[in-house]
Amino acid sequence: MNKLFIKYLIFLTVFGVLLVLFLIFKLHESTITSPVISYTPNPRFVAAIKSIGFPPIKAGNRWIVVTSVSHPTEDVKRLAAIEDWNLVVVADTKTPVDWWLENVHFLSVEYQKQLPFSLVTKLPYKSYTRKNIGYLYAISKGAEWIYDTDDDNKPYGLGLKQFDYEDQVSGARFLPQDARELSQRIFNPYRFYGMDGMWPRGFPLEHFEKHTNGNSSQVLCYKMERAAVQQGLVQHDPDVDAIYRLLNADKNSGLNVEFNKFAPPITLSVGTYSPWNSQNTLFHKSAFHTMFLPTTVSFRTTDIWRSFISQKILHLSGLTVSFVPTNAIQFRNAHDYLKDFRDEKRVYEDSGKMIDFFHNWKCDSKTLEDCIHKLLYDLVTADFWLRDDAEMMEMYLDDLKNLGFQFSKLLDYANSPNYSPSQDETTRNVNCRRMHLEFDLLKSKKEEDFSIRKAEQKLKYFGDIVNWCKETGYSDLPNTFPIATQLAKEHDDTYVFQKDLNSVLIAVNNYPWQYGMGLIQRLYQPYFATIIFCGSWYPEKIETVDNMTSVLHPINYIHMNPSEISYGAYAYHCVTLVKEMRLNNVQGYFMMSDDAVFNIWQRVDYSRVHHLTGSLNIYNTYFTGIYGEPAAKKILATVKDSTDLKVLETWKKFDDGLKKYAYNNITDGAEAVLLSTYGKSYSDFYYIPSTEIDYYADLMRLFYDGGLFLETAVDRFIRSINHQTSLAGESSYLWFDDREKWPKLYNKNLVALHPVKPSMFRYPGDARKTYCATVIQSWADIVFDGSRNFTIKDDGAKENYTII
Repeated sequence: MNKLFIKYLIFLTVFGVLLVLFLIFKLHESTITSPVISYTPNPRFVAAIKSIGFPPIKAGNRWIVVTSVSHPTEDVKRLAAIEDWNLVVVADTKTPVDWWLENVHFLSVEYQKQLPFSLVTKLPYKSYTRKNIGYLYAISKGAEWIYDTDDDNKPYGLGLKQFDYEDQVSGARFLPQDARELSQRIFNPYRFYGMDGMWPRGFPLEHFEKHTNGNSSQVLCYKMERAAVQQGLVQHDPDVDAIYRLLNADKNSGLNVEFNKFAPPITLSVGTYSPWNSQNTLFHKSAFHTMFLPTTVSFRTTDIWRSFISQKILHLSGLTVSFVPTNAIQFRNAHDYLKDFRDEKRVYEDSGKMIDFFHNWKCDSKTLEDCIHKLLYDLVTADFWLRDDAEMMEMYLDDLKNLGFQFSKLLDYANSPNYSPSQDETTRNVNCRRMHLEFDLLKSKKEEDFSIRKAEQKLKYFGDIVNWCKETGYSDLPNTFPIATQLAKEHDDTYVFQKDLNSVLIAVNNYPWQYGMGLIQRLYQPYFATIIFCGSWYPEKIETVDNMTSVLHPINYIHMNPSEISYGAYAYHCVTLVKEMRLNNVQGYFMMSDDAVFNIWQRVDYSRVHHLTGSLNIYNTYFTGIYGEPAAKKILATVKDSTDLKVLETWKKFDDGLKKYAYNNITDGAEAVLLSTYGKSYSDFYYIPSTEIDYYADLMRLFYDGGLFLETAVDRFIRSINHQTSLAGESSYLWFDDREKWPKLYNKNLVALHPVKPSMFRYPGDARKTYCATVIQSWADIVFDGSRNFTIKDDGAKENYTII
């Protein structure tokens, strides 16, 4: 027994020595890999092993910061597993002392006390604002990006890849043209992403009814600086206030919200505001000085106050905030909504006042740091927070400076980027332009079935067209139609109708829009993700002839001035501009001239480019004018002198594609094909799948900048890719001598026919009657009466196209 006891004692002694040596080694290793932070490990075993056991820092300088008072959740485990992102978890006094998860920088309470940040000495415990320590810790480790989230939030879809990381982006921008009233300076992201009657926590409720995100408040920019702060939308149970939850949330399951899946990112301009939270938000290092979470306001107020203060400080340097499509999902823990309501009292009372305060607040100081100092204490005077927060944010800023942070310069308005829509209607060099984009608004309470709502819309719109036809005396159209539930079921089983719901239809006009948009909307709008009208858009020139073909509002459009569209010479640029909106989840893009008839029931190969005629190897009469050889030579010179990798990669793909596919048995490369006098493609209707849209837009912007004509530009593009053509081919086009014969040449088996000008049908008469007896009668028979057996999904069916 004594011998056994001695052996056991020796074993414990050896084990203890090895454990001490291991701890010394780990301490030495941590000191080497973390030079910014120095501390003395706490003698308590658990705290010590956790505080010195930090994982290696991943490359990329990207960090995630959360707080947690419970053991690692499944969502935290997912965050820790994201490649190239470092996770910081900030503990509080309620956090289990044995908290541990591989690949996580866990900041225990004891460890926090030893950090060299002045803020640590004053920051309260049992507070969500302990997150401030996590921000400073990540910054001390070299963070260039910080993703601010919660331990019950999980990335969804593209996740963190949904955010923008490039310095320059294209896309939509919220820029009110008349911002005298507060209701026009605020932005409701939930409405923009399709949820009617819904608002984010912190939205000033006194302005909710008057607010619209405005029809004159959006611009589309080709190049703009990426936002310094990006808020991602959250699916299922997004961040709303207690009032909204009391009115709309299920007591047991909460909310169940899905935002419009097609809506793109949108950037807010300087001087505009929207509340955002700390649950799914990305900060670039240029915004690190705005991350401080206030401590003297309630938990339900702190991140909202942070969002407004951050936006004001960012605006002083010309920096902005953006909202990006859904990239996270949350199933919230049960909340006491009445308690939340009490905690949000200041949000309801003061959000509008705070935005108005910022709008009128001025700073005469010479540096951003001095302006921030003034702002912090002016917020105390205005009773938006207490002096403790002003002092703590100054401590936070001092800690940042000690870590090497440098403040941006104050905005010089005279030399700052101008993202206002171009006022010059004679230039082709336009960066930002007028636009409007709004999707069908979903109901915020009990959402109706999507298919039935679409069916109701189809019936209503087509009913307008039937009445429009009756004005001519044409009476063969049916007087009764299927009920919405029956039509919805039939169209749910219709292959092309389901595919087109994920596509965008772009309607292009060669001249300023006047008439025809309402007719196009009623025929096509319910069948596509959206219709976007493109061309010269002057609202005062639009004619309202009758209520049956009047414009439906909201109407989505992109303005191209007359010099840009140049009587249709650059119509292909419209598709590029739509791509630069950066819509989400779009399967494909149909481009049609306003005078093309599109038989939407016809099936195409959605995986490839579809073109009615393909490349015709005939003499190109356009090549002898300004849109031909001079434009081609300008493009070649641009490519030759370019150092832009995107330009060079696009040109290589163009050159390789021309040689690979060798259409018309021509194996020449890019330069020879571009300079050839042969090759044209009649291009008033075509389809681009999402797989080719980036290449299309990059190549076509090169062609547009050079001034290449539509039928030459599209011809060169389709020669460089795998594509299909319609069986009807050139029968889809009416030549000058045949244009009056269109009623005899139109038939339901065509994919499209061009041209059939809507202006011919503006007033009741024989022309409209003929249109109703041909095109509209076919719609009635096929779309509403079930005569469409070739549109039903059937893998053995012969599709209406030829493979080249």
